[in-house]
Amino acid sequence: MNTQKDQTPAFPEFSELHTILSLSVPLPADVSRLIQAGCLKEAQERIRFLLSVPSVREEPMQKARLELELVRLSRLPEEYPYTLSDALSLIRRQIPDFSGEEFDALERNGRIDFIFIDGQKRYFHRFWETLTSTDAVLAGRADPRLAEETASRSLFRNKTIQLLKENGSLKYRIHLKAGLRIRDEFFEPGKEILVHLPVPKESAPTCNVRILNTGHRPAFLSPADAPARTVAFREIPEENDTFWVEYEYDSIVRYVELNPDLVSDSLPDFDTGQLLPHIRFTPYLRALTARVAGRETNPLIRAKKIYDFITTRVKYSYMPEYLLLDDIAESCAVNRRGDCGVQALLFITMCRIAGIPARWQSGLSVTPVSVGPHDWAQFFIPYYGWLYADPSFGGSAFRAGETERHAFYFGNLDPFRMVANTDFQAPLFPPRSGLRADPYDNQVGECEIGGKGLLSGQFDYFHEIIDVRSIRRG
Repeated sequence: MNTQKDQTPAFPEFSELHTILSLSVPLPADVSRLIQAGCLKEAQERIRFLLSVPSVREEPMQKARLELELVRLSRLPEEYPYTLSDALSLIRRQIPDFSGEEFDALERNGRIDFIFIDGQKRYFHRFWETLTSTDAVLAGRADPRLAEETASRSLFRNKTIQLLKENGSLKYRIHLKAGLRIRDEFFEPGKEILVHLPVPKESAPTCNVRILNTGHRPAFLSPADAPARTVAFREIPEENDTFWVEYEYDSIVRYVELNPDLVSDSLPDFDTGQLLPHIRFTPYLRALTARVAGRETNPLIRAKKIYDFITTRVKYSYMPEYLLLDDIAESCAVNRRGDCGVQALLFITMCRIAGIPARWQSGLSVTPVSVGPHDWAQFFIPYYGWLYADPSFGGSAFRAGETERHAFYFGNLDPFRMVANTDFQAPLFPPRSGLRADPYDNQVGECEIGGKGLLSGQFDYFHEIIDVRSIRRG
């Protein structure tokens, strides 16, 4: 079992990182009860009172936890905007004969996320996207084109996998433009703006990175191997403007045919520790990992058992912004739902509990016709070194009955990736003074004005595909 020291740092000084680590501190019982009851305004009032108490103000971690909860509570109504009537109206605009009984059945089966606000159920703003992206029947009833798009993506991935197996390797050159713009209502002329835009780092499968152009003069470009690579801009503009970067890189993947007989059971101890608040070796996750892995001693087979558990038991679901999530890995295991990053964190955590080194990768999924943020994982197996695992892509293959594609995303990866991050909770440089929109990862960019961090919804981001083409190995 893992003996490596935890990767979570101590608390020598206070910073954004330590604000996030304060999530490991329990909320006072009365505050927690008010939140669970949906009494958000009363919970906020209670927190403000506690923050006025000298003994609380003198305790940095508790103070940070309460201040962070105020931010989280302020975001909940926007993440869960729909009443039952609103939710049904949204669905019936696309499926007029959709019944209340159908909605109730989906909710009972845990496929529609909700919370209580002021005694009323309020539904997650992306619940319908989750349903239409994971339920082919509903997607077909809503719009036949949705089912066609899903089938087209599946066919494209299957062809890519087949081509990779036939050739042994694939190489693509990918040219993108990406950026962000503060929404006009949040722009403040004459105040300093600090923007971080993610850019590719030199981390397989991403290589030969070239920054081609930017819309503003960069203040800082992170080293090519930075754990969360960005180009940063620092300006004091009088008028709102778009910050953007244009880059090109190569993506090279080689097909790996896995053979447990080649694997040693002697494992290194790097990337096997906890990383609070979301990679925690809780009693439940320890017990679950022990049950899933059983008495298997071969680390490749142990990792495959973990992958199979997640891809067959966890349902894909869009999630609230990660700032609002508690103990991401354990919540995924308990609720059996999560998006690509949530599933990747559960895989990483369970692998580490099983003594298998595992780490984060994220950035973009880029094909010739689509681009969007995506997260996946790597795990280390003697003889092979670092391998890939993409539980969300593997899970979609399992749901579609695509056994070959399901097996492929354990150990292998398609070439349509841009790697910007290789650590979860990696800091950005130059450091920010305000809380990030996503304190754990950076796929779309971050922005602060006058030292105050902007949250998602206060700025817009874009990714533009300029070119994606296959190239011969040179």
